Amino acid sequence: MDFSITAEEDALLIRVAAQLRAGHSPTDDSLADEVRPRVAALLRKGWLVVDAEGSLTLSRMSQAALSSRRDVGGPGT
Repeated sequence: MDFSITAEEDALLIRVAAQLRAGHSPTDDSLADEVRPRVAALLRKGWLVVDAEGSLTLSRMSQAALSSRRDVGGPGT
C-alpha cells in the first residue's frame, strides 16, 4: 500500500467513508467525472478497493488508518 496520498485524495477518501457510514455504496459512476483521477489513484495505491458487487469500499488498511481520525467518525466524534 502506498501511504503517500495528496490532500485531494484524502478528501475523497473521507467523502467515500462518509457515504459508506451513511449506508450508501458508491460506485465509480456515481462519483463526478472530476474525481475519477483521484479514485483511480486511490485504487492504484490500495486505499480503495472494488468489492464483488462493483462498489467502491475502503481497504482494510484504509479503514485502520481512518479509524482514529476524528474528522471521519473515529474516536472522539
